[in-house]
Amino acid sequence: MNNIDQHPHVPILLEEVVSKIITRKDGVYIDCTVGFGGHSFSILKEIDSNGMLFGIDYDPYALEYSHNRLSDLNKPFELIHSNYANLNELCKRKDINDVDGILFDLGISSYQVDSGYKGISYRKDGKLNMALDPKCTTDAQKILHDYNEEELANMIYYNSEEKNSRKIAKSIKIKISQNTIETNLDLVEAVKEVTPMRFLNKTLSRVFQALRIEVNNEFENIYKSIIDSISILRPGGRLAVISFHSIEDRIVKNVFRSYARGDSAYIGRMGFQVKKNITKKVKILTKKPVTPDRDEIGYNKRARSAKLRIVERLAIA
Repeated sequence: MNNIDQHPHVPILLEEVVSKIITRKDGVYIDCTVGFGGHSFSILKEIDSNGMLFGIDYDPYALEYSHNRLSDLNKPFELIHSNYANLNELCKRKDINDVDGILFDLGISSYQVDSGYKGISYRKDGKLNMALDPKCTTDAQKILHDYNEEELANMIYYNSEEKNSRKIAKSIKIKISQNTIETNLDLVEAVKEVTPMRFLNKTLSRVFQALRIEVNNEFENIYKSIIDSISILRPGGRLAVISFHSIEDRIVKNVFRSYARGDSAYIGRMGFQVKKNITKKVKILTKKPVTPDRDEIGYNKRARSAKLRIVERLAIA
């Protein structure tokens, strides 16, 4: 686990994930956000030749990179080009049952941010896209044009908790009426006009995050996929989720609480549609989320907001 810096993305909380998620060396494991294979490489390294690792990602370039990287270990694995929102269907198609461990790393990779991949970075100019899944039916530019000012303000606020969302939405719609928003830097200019310079970077980060989440339906996908994951875990199997901002973490925490206590109220209050009869299916292994230590944040500043939560499937549920 010492050469992780040589790859496009540095996996976060690597030791904590691998040590907690692997309960059987011959088990079946799914990395739902395989990316450039940081976590997957270490999981595959720890299991034996009777085990199996499945990796899911929507980025074909990342999958190709990870396939080459994981092949060096000569262990059983299969990578699947898809979105983790399709987890249940993929498991049925691949005849995957009784999974021993599942991982979600909900962060955007360093490569995707630094390269301006799909227009998700406010530091790189390019087409306003942000559709990470090739099958996505919308993009950022369409949302900015189609939403009215109130809808746009609400979207920015609820997806990022940006308090200045009303002024930002108004500025964006004015620019759109003038036909001056076509690229990332056009959007940056619209935000800059109503944001004090000392808050600009944080505000831009939130606005771009909010758009990316909306385009890719991320919150609904996270909610659905975590519930699907719980249902396919074998008794004693573990689900680990790394989140990077408060709304994601709140979804994870409340889904875990609902299925640990058999009470749908926790996720109902978040606005998700829930089954009336949720039964106890898991126990929570992380009473408080695991966070990176000072050393990890020192060599990887993007780790500073990471939170890891883990549950274990109950033997009787």
